Amino acid sequence: MGTPLPVRFVATSYNIWASARWPDREKALRAFVRISQPDILCLQELRPETRACLDEELPDHQRVEDPFEGWIREGNIYWNTHMFALQEYGTKEIGMLEPMRRLFWARLQFRGLDRSMLVSTAHYTYQGNKREVEEGISPRIGQAKASVAALNELANQDEPLLFMGDLNDAVNPIKYLRKSGLNDSFTAFGSPPVPTHPAIPTASGTPQVLDWQFHRGPLRVMNTNVVDFYVDDLAPSDHKPVVVTYALE
Repeated sequence: MGTPLPVRFVATSYNIWASARWPDREKALRAFVRISQPDILCLQELRPETRACLDEELPDHQRVEDPFEGWIREGNIYWNTHMFALQEYGTKEIGMLEPMRRLFWARLQFRGLDRSMLVSTAHYTYQGNKREVEEGISPRIGQAKASVAALNELANQDEPLLFMGDLNDAVNPIKYLRKSGLNDSFTAFGSPPVPTHPAIPTASGTPQVLDWQFHRGPLRVMNTNVVDFYVDDLAPSDHKPVVVTYALE
């Protein structure tokens, strides 16, 4: 028998901007997922109308189907069924100020291998929330600590782990995640973090690095990109997706 081919897959983290400027953005979002076909797609600010759009454009994928409204109106995870099979899924409370936000997770089995991977996503609280403005204390530091505690509880020993999302920060929560043993894709690939918001001219604002992918365990980052994608003059979202190619080692 020959040597097995290496396992490589593409993971995308994307905040798809709730219902803002919808359905004007629909054509662009459909085109992005139809062209890119990520093997794993972790979403933030999902809505029923965008979920229906993604379901149509990703016929070879499945996602978590659950009555908890957060899976419908906040976060969800899609996976390529030719590569992965769902073992289990769930949510973890991580101190979010928004009632339907959680750490959303799924344990996926690599098809043809006796190995699984824990995939997770979160959307940390926006810097402009009323409590932070009035009290001057960031809830994202506590959310990062709670994320690490949840991931440590969920992950099996030596299991590959992905954690990604709109973390709404580039400083102290990110430092804590790194200190905890999670590796971000930018650092792992030897490249500087690239601003992920805003997608100009679809949205406006000061460029910021808000969206991240982290990993732990036997995974190697082969490439990482913050993607500019437009149809005519519209991007699929006000955020740019973070797209990473991983190798399972």
